[in-house]
Amino acid sequence: MCHIASKSLLYLVLPALLFSCNSGQGDMSPSEYADHIEEWDSVRLQRLKSPTGWVNLAGLFWLEEGANSIGAAGTNDKVFPRGPEEIGVMMRSGDNVTFTPSGEINIKVDGELVSEAVRIFGEEREGELLTVDSLGFFIIQRGERIGIRLRDYIHPRLDELERIDRYPPDQDWIIKARFAEPEEELTIMVPDVLGEINEEKSPGILEFEYEGETRRLYPTGSKESLFIIFADDTNALETYGGGRFLSGGAVDDDGYAYLDFNKAYNPPCAFSPWATCPLPPRENFLPFGITAGEKAAHY
Repeated sequence: MCHIASKSLLYLVLPALLFSCNSGQGDMSPSEYADHIEEWDSVRLQRLKSPTGWVNLAGLFWLEEGANSIGAAGTNDKVFPRGPEEIGVMMRSGDNVTFTPSGEINIKVDGELVSEAVRIFGEEREGELLTVDSLGFFIIQRGERIGIRLRDYIHPRLDELERIDRYPPDQDWIIKARFAEPEEELTIMVPDVLGEINEEKSPGILEFEYEGETRRLYPTGSKESLFIIFADDTNALETYGGGRFLSGGAVDDDGYAYLDFNKAYNPPCAFSPWATCPLPPRENFLPFGITAGEKAAHY
């Protein structure tokens, strides 16, 4: 059985149905649970290698104010690793970005061919996907930074990543945690790999007993979809040095959440240098090793 033991972050949360825990999973037989984790691993790998996954990332280019030419030619302001030599110009004006294609290039914006300037970011236009050859790219914003996130749908890493090492499934690492709802709005400071600190709302505190002491984790998200960024003593030894993520599911009617650390997973930065990952807040540093879930990705 299970043991006691932000808006900006929503894009990192894995679907709750498969990736979170409920008390019934703790009641599976060891073989049933091993099959369940094998399915979890399979879906996880498929998502990572999907067109919208993290493995195909091929670049991140921060835009300067004004005109930014893009393409594979070295004369461009932002040089893509491959593709057409001249793709076009990204014109940044504050938080707005307009794209103008070069010459007769066949480029699509959200599936539609374009031949003239089109606004792709800002003023209620968020994340339009531009595609040319096997490349896809779109605009992201991180604080005051606005940049191009580039995908290569035939990236060699897609073939290189065949599996992610993990600890053997262990139902003792399904933790029943009490959810303490705060009387006042609770926020935590979440750092990221860019050196920025982001204030995120926390719906409450998760408390559980481990080695005779009460431990606490501060999730983001909501009571219906908890998301935890945590660090532990395995980081940089067996697991990724920047911590791991956990989708905690929902708080039940009795005020408990079931945290299945067998489903602790690597952040996107473990698979690509072009991701912009949050890091564990100081409140979520656990002074012991979580020997469950995904290990560091080496491929």
